[in-house]
Order: sequence, then structure tokens, then C-alpha cells
Amino acid sequence: MKMNNKPSVLLISIDALKPEFVFESEKIGVNLPNIKKYFVENGTYASKGVKSVFPTFTYTCHHSIITGTYPVTHGVHTNKVFDPTGKHMDAWNWYVSEDAKNLWECAKENGYISSSVGFPVSVGAKSDYHIPEIWRDGSHLDSKLIDAVSRPQGMVREMEKEIGRFAGGTDLTIEGDTIRQKAALWILDNKIKKHLEEKPFFMSCYYAAYDETAHINGVYSREAIEDLEKIDALVGELIEKAHEMTNNNVVVCVVSDHGTIDNKYDIKPNIIFVKNNLIEIDTNGKLINWDVWCQRSGGTGQIRLRDKENQEIKSKVEAVLKELLEDENSGISEVITGEEAKEIRRGFPDADYVIISKPGYEVREDTLGEYLDSNTAQKAQHGYCENLKDMRASFYIEGINIEKNRDIEELRLVDIAPTLAKIMGFEILTCEGKNIL
Repeated sequence: MKMNNKPSVLLISIDALKPEFVFESEKIGVNLPNIKKYFVENGTYASKGVKSVFPTFTYTCHHSIITGTYPVTHGVHTNKVFDPTGKHMDAWNWYVSEDAKNLWECAKENGYISSSVGFPVSVGAKSDYHIPEIWRDGSHLDSKLIDAVSRPQGMVREMEKEIGRFAGGTDLTIEGDTIRQKAALWILDNKIKKHLEEKPFFMSCYYAAYDETAHINGVYSREAIEDLEKIDALVGELIEKAHEMTNNNVVVCVVSDHGTIDNKYDIKPNIIFVKNNLIEIDTNGKLINWDVWCQRSGGTGQIRLRDKENQEIKSKVEAVLKELLEDENSGISEVITGEEAKEIRRGFPDADYVIISKPGYEVREDTLGEYLDSNTAQKAQHGYCENLKDMRASFYIEGINIEKNRDIEELRLVDIAPTLAKIMGFEILTCEGKNIL
């Protein structure tokens, strides 16, 4: 039975793409002709941006994009596993949520060929042609790891014979994005194309280079802007391919996960906890014991107590946090309880407290040195308060039955998945967002 009356859907994530790069491009000095041509002139867009989730961090946000749920529901609360002692060996939250349905799985269940290339938090997703983001050491051995967790197993090794070594999650350069683009095109040509008479496709793709280059050089640095312009060119090629393959029976959606701002200082709450005998370290800063730990998420830090029933420790921690909040030079704008984080901000359900820093003050996990450091580890960062304009993400959509030159002004990150699901003719019952078209 032919099902190709349904539109194919291509979801593209450009990490940290801010609305201003499109709508204030001349002021900033950036040229993104493909995004403007396809989406502003011929599609629907949100000029005021997308309200992200809490925290505005890559893995958390991407899983909200693909599931339409808040972090407290899908369970991916930050990039890395909480692990003060290092027993998980620097593991990230690579694995797809078991608590919320996602677009890959639902598209497949509803007659779509489901596919993804390099999308964060996608290991284990039920999809037809699926290459998740995962890594171990960045060496050639990662190809074997990536192939082992891809679907179908063996596809990555087959593909690498034609396009070269696939760029794993440690390669966030524009060269890495170019390889991921080649992988997407290869899957379209060699795996999906032969099925298009019977089934449409849903594919997600990820471009990381702008975000990474901004971390290193700054939000508006020439290096970051050049990478963003190169991503625009890559995206244009992929969109053109999708239209060509489907005879224009396709919808393309470009999104980002969050915004980004330049850093001024690093702040290091764990150093204060060390000074108050709440964390024990050796002379090299190696952890010996901990009663409390602050895990960083850019401009946010989740604080956990090892023993939640120890009232003495709890009182000491609360005294430290109160002092930091009252110090106008601490860089901290808010301290909330874990319950407030969970119920009001919809994130960090396992935290005892959460600190939210002022814009430009990045939270770090160091245990040695000074609390306030102007020698920042990164030039730019996100993870700051989700209500800030500078943390707003992007949304653009074009294609068959999508209104042209329409500004919907704004939406929420959790609205993306139900909107794309509606286009594909189904609902995701676990979604907490809504269709906005």
C-alpha cells in the first residue's frame, strides 16, 4: 500500500542558533542565505524565539525537542551523569528516555521510515536507520562503538567505506558537521530512497560546530560566525536533497536547543564547600569524601546532599548558600530548593538545591583555587535562566502545506515534537507541549 501522500519530515538542529542571527543579521555581520530563503521568505518562523527548558543545556534541551516533554518527565536533567567520585568514568546521558515517547519511535510506529544522524540523547532509540551521538575516546575505536549501537548494526562500517570515518561526538568542528552531513546524504541515497514509493521518512540531523566554536572563541567571534555560515551552506544542500527526493512532498524544520552568551567570570561553589569542610580533597584537589556536591550545567548548578536526612549538614549547606546569595559579588541570582526546581521549573528533580547564576557567570566544579575567576574556562556558555532572551532557541519550518512568510512570534521547546507529529498524522500521548501550526 502506498503511503507517500504523507509528507516526509526533516528535523535539523543547529546547536545554539539564536533568533538574532537571522533577524538582526546585518547588525551582527552574519549571512545565512539558506535559512532566510527557505524559512523567512517561504516558510513559518518564530521571530521572538523559543522558550527553552531548565536548564538550557544541550542534552536536556534536545530530549525535550524530540519528546515534547520537560526534563522532569523525560529524565535527562543535564549533559553528564551526576558522578562526584568518577565511578561512571565521565559518562554522559547518551541514552534515550524510557519515560517518554519520542518522534523516532512514534514515526516508525505510524508508517514512516525513521532515521537520525548524530542527534544527542538517542542511543537505544527504536528507529530504522539510526546513528546516535556517543563516544569513548575519540579514536578510530569509536567507529566500532558507534556501529555497534547504530541501527542496523553494520551500517556505519558499510557507510565509512564510501564517506570515510564517521565523526563521533568528540568531533564538534565544522569538519565533523560536514561528515555528519555526508552520512545523512548517504542514508537518504542508499537506505531511504528505495522505500519512498511506499513510505515517507522522518530524519533528524545535528550540527554542533557553531556552539563549540562559540564556547572557544565567543558568541560573536569571527571564527564562530564563519562556522555558522558554513552550517547554513550545509543545511541548504540537505534541504535541497530532501525536496528533490520527495518531489517537494516534504516539511523541513530547523530548530536550536538554546541561545548562548559570552562569559565574564567562572564561579566555583565547590571551593566554598571545601572551605566549610563539606567536601574533603587532597593537596591536588582530588576528591576524598563529600557531603555536598555542585554539578555544573553552564549557568546553573544542581546541588545534592549525599545524606538527605543529615540535618546538621543540611543546615551548613543552607547557611553557605544564603551567604552566597546575599553577596552581590557572588554571581548568583537565585537559589531554589529541589522541590521548587521540580514543580516550578520542571527540572532537576533529584537536586536538593539549585543555584542559577547571573548572566555571564558560569558555574564550574573546581575544588581548588579562587571562587571567582575572571580567567574563564570557556568564552561563551548557556545553561542560564530559561527566561532570559539570550537563552531563546530558534524555530523555522517550511514545505508542503506550510504557510509562507508567517511569523508565529514565539513558542516553547516542548511544542516542537507535537507540531511535527501532527504534520505526520499522529499524536504523542506523553507530550506536554502542543501543536502550534
